[in-house]
Amino acid sequence: MPDTATPVLTRKMRFMFTLLDADRDGFLDADDLTAVADRMDAVFPGQPDRIGTLRSTLHELWVDHLAPAAPGSGRIDVEAFENGIRRSVSVSPVTLLETLHAGACAWISLCDADGNGLVDLEEYLRLNRAIGGLPAQQMEDSFRRLDRDGDGTLDPAEIDAAVVEFFTSEDPAAPGNWLYGPF
Repeated sequence: MPDTATPVLTRKMRFMFTLLDADRDGFLDADDLTAVADRMDAVFPGQPDRIGTLRSTLHELWVDHLAPAAPGSGRIDVEAFENGIRRSVSVSPVTLLETLHAGACAWISLCDADGNGLVDLEEYLRLNRAIGGLPAQQMEDSFRRLDRDGDGTLDPAEIDAAVVEFFTSEDPAAPGNWLYGPF
């Protein structure tokens, strides 16, 4: 049964925090974001330029949007993570969305094994192995929700829309809520 008492965006931010907390210590720091790129590199090897772009984007996300929520400590808990994202959405939404767009482009580039500019189901399932390892059936359901035109692939516009919805929407029916699987 879905948690209807907690706002949708809060649930998504808690879910995202869990995916990013590589060492599972209940805090995020710059190393946790680097670990995301390392996991992607392990699943999508041999693409140092693309991994470098992802690292750079994750570093920008940390420095510009998350580190300000961690003055002095260099790490943030789940509440500070959510507050950092919400602050960026309210104070500098264009900058945050540009950073998130760059991140989406980086992972599309990594996942797109056949080079066609699209992410198919198999490529999406490989992404899942890199970021969290949720059951394949759940990720297949997520993929179908994200595939707005039903053509069996995720194009850059679908992924961009999903990123925006995931980080900004309180609408429980928004397809982008499923970007990283059921939250």
